[in-house]
Amino acid sequence: MKLASLIPPPGNNKYEICIVAAREARRLNEWSRQTGQSIPGKVTAAALERTIRQEVPFFYEEQYSAAPPDADAE
Repeated sequence: MKLASLIPPPGNNKYEICIVAAREARRLNEWSRQTGQSIPGKVTAAALERTIRQEVPFFYEEQYSAAPPDADAE
């Protein structure tokens, strides 16, 4: 499948998709080094395709609120 034909899902941030895909590419490269198996095609293209298809789980480590935590104390 051509990368040009992949369209990010509506409501997704394209910069966020790039960051997630870059981390997935690193993970795939490390997996390839450890197992000795090769990934067909380019690793970055495979990672981007997997990310756009929402096959790569990700989460935010910290959630920031709009108000400081001690604002409710008064």
